[in-house]
Amino acid sequence: MRKKDRIVSAVDVGTSKICALIARAYADGRIEIISTGYANSAGLRKGIVVDMEEAAASIRKAREEAEMRSGVSMDWVNVGISGDHIEGFNCHGAIPIEGKNHEVAAEDVEQVITAAQSIPTRSGREVIHVLTQEFLLDNRGDIQNPVGLTGSRLDVNIHVVTCEGALLQNMINAVNRADMRVSKVILQHLASAESVLTADERDLGVAVVDIGGGTTDIAFFARDAIRFTAFLPIGGARFTRDLAIGLRIPIEEAERIKKESGTVLVHEIGSDEVVEAMSAGAAEMRSYTRLSVCRFLRQRAIELMELVKDKLASAGDRDQLITGVVLTGGGSALDGIVELAEEVLEVPVRQGLPYGIEGLNEDLCHPVYATSIGLAKLGARQAFNRKISPGRARSPSWLVNRFLSWVGN
Repeated sequence: MRKKDRIVSAVDVGTSKICALIARAYADGRIEIISTGYANSAGLRKGIVVDMEEAAASIRKAREEAEMRSGVSMDWVNVGISGDHIEGFNCHGAIPIEGKNHEVAAEDVEQVITAAQSIPTRSGREVIHVLTQEFLLDNRGDIQNPVGLTGSRLDVNIHVVTCEGALLQNMINAVNRADMRVSKVILQHLASAESVLTADERDLGVAVVDIGGGTTDIAFFARDAIRFTAFLPIGGARFTRDLAIGLRIPIEEAERIKKESGTVLVHEIGSDEVVEAMSAGAAEMRSYTRLSVCRFLRQRAIELMELVKDKLASAGDRDQLITGVVLTGGGSALDGIVELAEEVLEVPVRQGLPYGIEGLNEDLCHPVYATSIGLAKLGARQAFNRKISPGRARSPSWLVNRFLSWVGN
């Protein structure tokens, strides 16, 4: 590996799966996947650690697989986080410009961002992201870089993401017990968006909806900035569990049927089609009509998309969703869910697949890897942006990465 290259590691700790990824970041901006590891998740529920030893064991299994395939050690990792304890909200700050000739300096930018996030937070909560949206100078907005401009008042709009500190520490501890150290904790919404959205979509207006095993994460972007984040405690595992209860079959059988025979496009199913599954508590196979199974899945998908629609409505003007919605995450692989989402949400919908990274084979170009690949891309960007040449002034943190400004853990 050349001296200027960097190894970046990421772990997507989900409710149903753990994805570990090792990548090489080049100084010219390219990123190449070296290896991946995958493990079924244990000890987590809806993105939250509920059994430390089980969670650590499943994370360790994914790490060991990635290391074995590459011979590269995963020492420091970027970790994705989700769960109902996460909250995102918009804030505003303003300061007077009092420097020479009223010219905005880097220190003014840091000061106004600090002023914007000075609102009190509930006890036990920690800030994990401060995301700049827009600067205004003397009430003139849509400014990306105010440094060097002249004015008497500087305003900023930001999006702040907080979480429960104890639950955040539990996630970090689980990764530490898997013999890795956490470099950054990143909201899964942002990581997924980084790997599946185009620059035009983030500028014109788009929502990314990441359907995981236990949660569905929503983030709305417009004018190249995050405008809204939300969370639903429902994911693909709910579809599987409810199907298992309805058919009285084991969870594993329900998951198999969902993947092999499931679709929400019930009009395409013949009335004579059947699926077979082992019944719960008895070693015998039973037959079920595929139409009844898929009608059940379709109803659950409609319920989820109605909830997504409500969340997007609370974000503000629907007219800002110029390019529509991008579905990603493992739950977006359910056959027909893109078409159903377009019907319910009444906006254009496409499936989001990871892109912009070398080494994406057919297996990795799948929405289940969107978060881990996004974590690696953000980590690679940050690794090189941290490098400051001797004798050069340090840029304020929001200038290092307008998409994501880090708050140290």
